[in-house]
Amino acid sequence: MRKAAESRVLALAVRASVLLALIARAALLYARLRLSSRGVRPLAAEQRDAKLRAFAARFVAAATRFRGGLIKLGQVASLRLEVLPEAITRELERLQDRVAPHPFDEITARIEREYGVAWNERLAELVSLPIAAASLGQVHEARARDGRRLALKVLYPGIERSVAVDLAMARLALWLFDWVAVPDLNEVYRQLRASLRGEMDYLREGRAAEEIAGNLARDAGLWSHLRVPQIHWDLTTRRVLAMEFIEGVKITDSRIAREDLVAWASRAFLHMMFRDGFFHCDPHPGNLIVDRAGRIAIIDFGMNERLEPGVLAAVRDHLRASVLRDRELFASSLVAAGAIDARDLPVAREIAELAFDPSLYNLTPQEVAGLDFTRHFVRLRGQMIRLRSFRLPPGVVMWSRAISILYGLVVELAPGLRPLDLFGPYVMEFLAPPQPNRVRSAAP
Repeated sequence: MRKAAESRVLALAVRASVLLALIARAALLYARLRLSSRGVRPLAAEQRDAKLRAFAARFVAAATRFRGGLIKLGQVASLRLEVLPEAITRELERLQDRVAPHPFDEITARIEREYGVAWNERLAELVSLPIAAASLGQVHEARARDGRRLALKVLYPGIERSVAVDLAMARLALWLFDWVAVPDLNEVYRQLRASLRGEMDYLREGRAAEEIAGNLARDAGLWSHLRVPQIHWDLTTRRVLAMEFIEGVKITDSRIAREDLVAWASRAFLHMMFRDGFFHCDPHPGNLIVDRAGRIAIIDFGMNERLEPGVLAAVRDHLRASVLRDRELFASSLVAAGAIDARDLPVAREIAELAFDPSLYNLTPQEVAGLDFTRHFVRLRGQMIRLRSFRLPPGVVMWSRAISILYGLVVELAPGLRPLDLFGPYVMEFLAPPQPNRVRSAAP
């Protein structure tokens, strides 16, 4: 027991030392780029990007080696286009949240600690080979003692300690660089911490699945094509999530008309993002199962996000301002979203004049529906350095990311579909002024 504890402490120490070395490299790289920008041993753009990519590649190698929270941190960091250069974020996008499974005895030990008894006192069966293994936990097929067939998601033992080390190192790095960054990096850290801790709380994930299922069920026509696994709360704890086992195949392997499946799956995610403001953040094919009845089952709700009504309304106003070239609405929407303080309104009005893209002016409704929101936000990054109080509101990064992933899903899996036909009604409805008591449906 003592040797095992010492081994764990040593592993955490090695992890911390590797991360400290990365932070030191980041500081040296920043100093080198600052000197270059001031004319001391100047670097060409290609040389600068090569150095940034090399640093990001070192992080990817460390994350792949140590796994756990580092993979998640890298994936979330790849979305922070307002913080990191594109040369780094592109490299971080290589991180994959699929890892070798942990030994079965570690999984049963975790289950028994959570249940307080031997696993076979609560479960009639537990399949040793996992269905899936990711950076924070893995899923096994199981059967309850009353016969219910389950998908049991189990958080890895020790993962919380390693994530705590990862977050401590992330906090140190962000604190060191906060004085040179445009956004408030302390706020970025708080969002990172909330995201990682949230994914390790399976009670939260279960509640998210139920809330999203309830929201989607309000559209009967849409819900008839969907499923969300039922949560079995009597066998669920903060570290073990017991879900209904859904027999089916991945959407990429289904023999049912692919375009119909992709269309209904897309409508489900568009409903979450544009109507509800509470959404599943990861609409990739691995999270979409086609059951035997041909319905789309959405799984894995650990990465979820909520845009508060005020932020959602401010995002709507900001996008409408960009289309209408209304600089007053543009500036006031940033304040309403919590992105800037009122003191920066004059600068925001000036930025509006620079940021308005002529290609967004006088668009038809169909063209508005096809706007690339992620590209729109990225274009503004270069101007934001002038805003002293700038910070991205919680949820906005994940919202734009989910839209981009969904768009890619449609293009990749159903090239015969026109994304405008799917996105159009939701985007136009989102940009329109709110109308009380409006009945909405996804049925074509």
